[in-house]
Amino acid sequence: MTKVREVLTPDLLEEYRREGAVRLAGAVPPRDAEAMAGILRRKIEARPKPGSRPAKLSSRTGEFDAMASPTVRTVFDELLGDWEEPDHWGLPLVSFHTGEDRWDVPYQHWHIDLGARPLDPRLARLFVVLATSRPGGGGTGYIAGSHRLIQAHIQAAGRPEPSAQVRKALAARSPWLAALTARPTGEDRIQRFMEEGSELDGVTLRVCEMLGDPGDVIVMHPLMMHSPMPNVLTTPRMMLTQFAYGRG
Repeated sequence: MTKVREVLTPDLLEEYRREGAVRLAGAVPPRDAEAMAGILRRKIEARPKPGSRPAKLSSRTGEFDAMASPTVRTVFDELLGDWEEPDHWGLPLVSFHTGEDRWDVPYQHWHIDLGARPLDPRLARLFVVLATSRPGGGGTGYIAGSHRLIQAHIQAAGRPEPSAQVRKALAARSPWLAALTARPTGEDRIQRFMEEGSELDGVTLRVCEMLGDPGDVIVMHPLMMHSPMPNVLTTPRMMLTQFAYGRG
């Protein structure tokens, strides 16, 4: 297999360092993304009551192996060097209309998946878009820049901390983060948290949605604070996610 050369260019690496997430258009061939979306739809249809966020849709038979495109593998090469092949590729993330009358920035469930610990640089995560992800369609929400604050916090603490503890510590220092994670009071949350943003310790913060077309890949820093987002559209959010771990 011919290796794809320099997927993460210096500009993309700088965006990843600064924002904590970068989108790679067409990193998985769209035909492969569409085929995997078809597999996922059949899995959902086979369930008696899938609900708005169906779970347990993973495959142990290699049905989502096509997400490991040459470009995806090169991304892991560039971030991790030598890395471990996952036992099974692709954890499905699906959400249908989640019941809200209108879309708004959520205040609950902001977290870090693996907890906050001094970062092992040999860890990477990405998402593959299987069906077009539009604003308000349930694409994972994340706080751009939050990974930098979390890294600094953990380095200063010198020890791992649970996700909730780190979130509370940062919110105690930032009225913006405190308001984001508090019950809404009637303000325009889209304007405040997605358009205006904020700054803490020289780091620009704002809430973003993961958007893209089939085959697009979003590389997200493993210490990014993120949350499930409402889906108010008639179309489902369909993505796959994958962690990769470096060797040694």
